[in-house]
Amino acid sequence: MIGTKILASVIALGVVGGGAVGTHLVKPAAAVSQQETAKEEKQDPNEQAKLQKEAAITGKQATNTVLQKYTDGTVKEVELEDEDGSVVYGVHVTAKDGKSYDVKVDAKTGKITKAEDDSNDEKDNGKENEND
Repeated sequence: MIGTKILASVIALGVVGGGAVGTHLVKPAAAVSQQETAKEEKQDPNEQAKLQKEAAITGKQATNTVLQKYTDGTVKEVELEDEDGSVVYGVHVTAKDGKSYDVKVDAKTGKITKAEDDSNDEKDNGKENEND
């Protein structure tokens, strides 16, 4: 009888303890998605090499093109990207009026294809400007 109570207690403790250990090992969905997003933001060196082979202009040329449009602007970042199958330079520039823009420059033609108001970290805020 005492042995049965001890055995029942041990089993109950194992179930409760095992459940606690099991839940500790499960990652919350938010943590997984943040980790996956961080991995996506870091560009693979092999991908960069592939994109660079397809680019006909340099990042400096893309920067000069953007600064012709945003005179007296300050370029914060230039990165080579694949956007919907097209190779573009993403140029983050702050204009002299203080607004920030994410400007896409076609890496083959050197023309600005899109300029998006990126002020106050409000991406996709409906102020996209398509340029020819």
